[in-house]
Amino acid sequence: MRLAIRVDASPTIGAGHAMRCITLAKALRRAFKANNIQLEVTAVSTQGANMLETAFKSADISITYVPQLESDVGHINAEVWVVDHYKLDAKFESELVDNGAMVVVIDDLANRRHNCHLLIDVNLSKHSEKRYTSLVPKDCVQLIGPKYALLREEFYQARQKNINRIPKHVLVCFGGSDPTNTTSTALQAVAKVKELGLTADVVIGAGNIYKQTVVEQGRLIDGVTIHINSDNMAELMCKASLMIGAGGSMHWERCACDLPGVIITIADNQREATEYLATQSGCDYLGHVSSVTSDDIATSLRNHFSTAAKELDAQTDLNKIVPPGGGASLISKEMISLMRNRDSERGLSIEKH
Repeated sequence: MRLAIRVDASPTIGAGHAMRCITLAKALRRAFKANNIQLEVTAVSTQGANMLETAFKSADISITYVPQLESDVGHINAEVWVVDHYKLDAKFESELVDNGAMVVVIDDLANRRHNCHLLIDVNLSKHSEKRYTSLVPKDCVQLIGPKYALLREEFYQARQKNINRIPKHVLVCFGGSDPTNTTSTALQAVAKVKELGLTADVVIGAGNIYKQTVVEQGRLIDGVTIHINSDNMAELMCKASLMIGAGGSMHWERCACDLPGVIITIADNQREATEYLATQSGCDYLGHVSSVTSDDIATSLRNHFSTAAKELDAQTDLNKIVPPGGGASLISKEMISLMRNRDSERGLSIEKH
C-alpha cells in the first residue's frame, strides 16, 4: 500500500502540519503491519519548504519535491493521499480523486471547499460539527474534535508516568519556528516578575531565526533553561505548573498533560478554537500577539502565582478534552475501515506488498 502526504514545512508556515502528518504516518504503518500489509510513505513538498527533511527521513518517509505549490502530482503513484495545506483545496484534491485515490484532508479553517473521502479537524468551536457541511461531499466522513488530535505517543504515555509538577515552574513554547518571536516577549515578562521566584523551561526549534536572541535572553534570567529541538516535550509539560504558549496543536498536547495555560495566539487560525476553549475553562486567553505585551504576560503571571489564582484553578481535568485511545490510532482505524469499504464496493482488495 502506498501513501502520499502533501505538506510543507518552513519558518513561515511552521512545522505543525508536517509533524502531525508524520505522527499519522507512523500510526498507519503500525496499523497496516498488524494486518500484514507494508505501507510505503512519501512526503510531497514544495521546493524550499523542506524544514523537516531530517524528521521525514528519520521516520522512514521518502521525500519528493515539486517546483510550485500547485504543481501536478500525477507522476506520484499512491492509493491514498493525505493533504494538509491551507493553500490547497478541492481543485487540487479533485485530480487525486479522479485518478482513483482515496483522499484524506486535515484542516481547521473551514474556509474553502474540499473534495475528499475523509476530513479531519481536531479543533473545538461552538458549531464544530456543522462547519464543513457545505464544504465537503455529502458522503465525506468527518472526524471532528480533539478526540482526533494527532499527538505523538509520548503525550498519551505521559498520563501513566508519575512526574511531579514543580511549583512556580513555567514552560514557554510558541512552536519550533515562532515567526512572531513571542518567546522573547514571554521571557521579558518572566524577567519582570523576579519577586515570584519562578523557574522556566523555554523550548524553541533549531530553525528559529531568533534563536540567538532567545538564548542570550535566557542567560540573563536566573532559573531559565533553553531547550533547542526538545524531544521530551511531554515530560516538560508534566513537570511545569503553568505554560505560556500559543494555540494550535499545543492546546491538545497541553490538555493531554493536564497543564494549565496562559495563551497568546500567533496566527489568525488559532483564534476561534482558543476563544472557545477559554469559555470552557481550558485556558486563560490573553489575546492575539499583535495586542499582547510583556507587561500583559507579567500581570497574568502575578495573578496566577500571587493570588488564589481562580483562573488557574478552573483549568482542571484538561485531559478529558483529549481522551486516551484517540488521536492517530483512532484515525488509522477509521481510514482502514473506509479503505476496505471502498475496495469492497469496487470489488477490489487492499494490495499487499
